[in-house]
Amino acid sequence: MTVSGPTRFHTGDVPESSRLAAWEDHNRRSLLGLRAHPPGDTPFVGTELNLTLPRLQLARVTGSPHVVDRDAARIAACPGDGVVVYLAVAGAGWFHHRDGRELVSPGQALVCDADRPFRRGFAQGLTELVVKAPRNVLHETTGRSELTRPRLVGAGSPYGDALGSLVAAALRGAGERAALEADVLALLPALVGDQPASAGHRAAARAFITRHLADPELSAGRIARAVGVSERQLSRVFAETGHSVPQVVLAARLDAARAVVTDPAARTETLADVAARHGFRSQAYFSRSYRARFGTTPLRDRRDARPW
Repeated sequence: MTVSGPTRFHTGDVPESSRLAAWEDHNRRSLLGLRAHPPGDTPFVGTELNLTLPRLQLARVTGSPHVVDRDAARIAACPGDGVVVYLAVAGAGWFHHRDGRELVSPGQALVCDADRPFRRGFAQGLTELVVKAPRNVLHETTGRSELTRPRLVGAGSPYGDALGSLVAAALRGAGERAALEADVLALLPALVGDQPASAGHRAAARAFITRHLADPELSAGRIARAVGVSERQLSRVFAETGHSVPQVVLAARLDAARAVVTDPAARTETLADVAARHGFRSQAYFSRSYRARFGTTPLRDRRDARPW
């Protein structure tokens, strides 16, 4: 499967009289069929960034106040055939399903079966990240064929936080997509309420490392506490891949620093600043580590990347 870059849909690009219909049609084709209802005569404004990967669909959705319905008729007409994870970034909302009603606040992740009726409302609008996993992928990663009840993952969960970091990175084109998708898939068991395997712990740990690269005090103990495992268990999890935790942290710092070093738009930033921003205690240590990993110096890499 060939994966193209993210696509963007904005209601402002559509004539006002057909914006809501266009929004619903876009979601039906790109994510999940829903019926949207803005309050009163208030026009709906929405933007959606979508990325289709070989096994997952990702999105970032921003919208003005509205309610969405996915009822039995809509499910019959547009089967979702999978599960959806909604990670709230901004704007609290409610989620009504056949067993009750949940309030969803920023930082929380809502996991639900796409083919069970629900209604969602956003009185102040919303910004959220979305992952849709087909049913066969759900079964392969969790052993489940469906999700009988929706699940709310609390704010601060290492797995919800990791999911947000990974989806945001994929949508902005940062990182290698196959690796990002594999990490999202590894998080699915924890998100649906199962015990995560080693791959899930690694994915959560790598995401935490990425968010804290600038901290020179980042340690295996701190990462383990954030993920909710012992330091010994975290070491075993990474040893399965042939690496130690410090090696993983150093590699992440160097890869992120090299992206800045070779970016012509960032050439005004000194190499000392790049080193400090990525958690290196000295420019000398940064340069030695950089050469050992990439076979060249950061200065030479910057010169080679300079536009002529």
